[in-house]
Amino acid sequence: MINAAICDDNEPTLNFLSGKISDIFSDHGMNFNLQQFHSGEDFIKIHENSPFDVVFMDIVMPDMNGFEVAKKIREISKETYLIFITTESSLVYDSFDFQPFYFIPKGKPQVVEDRLRHVVGKLALLIAAQEKIFINGAYENKFYVSPNEILYIKSSSNQVTFYFIDKKTVQIRNKLSDLLDTLNQYVFVRTHNRIVVNMKHIERVDYPNMEILLDSGDVIPISRSCKDIFKNAYTRFTRNFS
Repeated sequence: MINAAICDDNEPTLNFLSGKISDIFSDHGMNFNLQQFHSGEDFIKIHENSPFDVVFMDIVMPDMNGFEVAKKIREISKETYLIFITTESSLVYDSFDFQPFYFIPKGKPQVVEDRLRHVVGKLALLIAAQEKIFINGAYENKFYVSPNEILYIKSSSNQVTFYFIDKKTVQIRNKLSDLLDTLNQYVFVRTHNRIVVNMKHIERVDYPNMEILLDSGDVIPISRSCKDIFKNAYTRFTRNFS
């Protein structure tokens, strides 16, 4: 469940944005709860006790403006995705102090909706990419892990071995093709018939030598049969996550 909030002192704007955001979340199949707030003070009272995952915030508001609210948000939670929506496009650079996920200038309804769709689409990818993976090994090797902790996965016969950023390895009984079907295709890609790589850890791609350098220092081969699959997936990854 994604807990989201929208804060805007203008009632018609609040209702318009809330309706569009709800529709877009639903279109992406996201399980969400969206709360409306007319003031920064009311928002902070709730956020202090139960931080929101995603916040759509107006900047120009009476009493407590959006930047003051954003400062409080960052004091409470560094993980909250913050999207500014405002008529004041000149404030875009000032907003960078609060590490916003995006800045959407208010304007014509269709333009705002299009930008909301673009932003929520990126959010959907990021949130899905962070869903924990269940490692179904034997005995003590049954646990959930963040995708970010996995460097790559390698198969041998009917066994697959997970290689983690902390240098640990875990081997389970499974086929690589079956395992790949359960992984996020926007993050993990097959580079070889025996290897799946987490693209978040790619440092450099060396196409002439058909290999990948990971941020761990590991060098992963790219097979000729997987080159086009990898190239397309990595282009999509850099477009969505860079």
